[in-house]
Amino acid sequence: MALITTTAVVLDQQAALAADPVPPHSTCTQHTVTVTLSASDPTPYTMAGQLCLEPDALRGGRAVMLMISGLTYDRSYYNNPLTPYSYSWVYSATQHGYSTFNIDRMGVGLSSRPPADKLTVYNQAYVTEQIVRKLRAGAIGGRAFPIVIGVGHSLGAGILQYLAGTVTDKTGVPDYLVFSAWLHQGYLPAVTYLGNSLHPTSSDPVLAPKNYPTGYMTTKPGTRGTNFYHAAGADSAVISFDESAKMPGTLSERQSLGAVRTSNVTSTITVPVALSVGEFDTLQCDAATPGLSCATAAAIKTREAPYYGPKACLTTFSVDNTGHSVTLHYKGLDSFNFVHNWLDDNLINKAHLKDANGCIPA
Repeated sequence: MALITTTAVVLDQQAALAADPVPPHSTCTQHTVTVTLSASDPTPYTMAGQLCLEPDALRGGRAVMLMISGLTYDRSYYNNPLTPYSYSWVYSATQHGYSTFNIDRMGVGLSSRPPADKLTVYNQAYVTEQIVRKLRAGAIGGRAFPIVIGVGHSLGAGILQYLAGTVTDKTGVPDYLVFSAWLHQGYLPAVTYLGNSLHPTSSDPVLAPKNYPTGYMTTKPGTRGTNFYHAAGADSAVISFDESAKMPGTLSERQSLGAVRTSNVTSTITVPVALSVGEFDTLQCDAATPGLSCATAAAIKTREAPYYGPKACLTTFSVDNTGHSVTLHYKGLDSFNFVHNWLDDNLINKAHLKDANGCIPA
């Protein structure tokens, strides 16, 4: 399918998906991949995504960033059409030399919409495993990637965390994990507010016309700014776009997240993990509550390190003046640069210095 380039502000989400912003320095193509939701269910579904290839032999020629968005977001979270040079991680990653495969996880965007009760973190992880294997084999776009980097925001991070902590055949697991806005302990008042902000897509003025299956839900109008943003660190035009471009999730996805937030999963992760969190991510951070600060990388690491084993080589970063949806804040570029530098060190600059656990020196 030919790729259409746009520089306009796209307010209709389907139009935005048909016209993913294309980094001018990259070769990008659209793909639809056939997958199943579990080993016991042969029903075929399709997952859609944009693959952008870079020729850099040390980076994008061998490594691809597999990007998975959070609840009520699709792939536009990583490739926002509003001034992409400021808010698109696809633009930033490819400009740095990394290839990207930015997907619509099952249930959102141009991917299939299975019954709501079939969309859990576990099923999404099973689908992601298939995508990882296909990227390694060159079955998506023709280039085989020996290195797959899993990039997940919020729910997307939970999906990757569950995959990496439970699958024993490592060919189906990313070689590096990049988590954003994903901590083991949340801030209950904000989590409760988010829960009260959700309603069925059939009741939503943006998504009701799209006829999602029963059991799909999204945020009520006007609540995304409070839930996902630190207003002082974000552009009101981006928040408005977010309201118009919002996507659904399912109750089953949200309910299954609890089983992922446990050391039973994370302690078995054996690949390096980079974790970035917005300083003012109210869903997980509150400076006034002991143990819930996200003000510094050290504070985040103190919170999270006990959940991970030594082979996770946990590295953390606090994104100044930023809320939950890190990519869509002014300081989102800082988090991109943190990840790109971390990847460069692991793959190139300090690869020869890794210890027995596969960790580079701090």
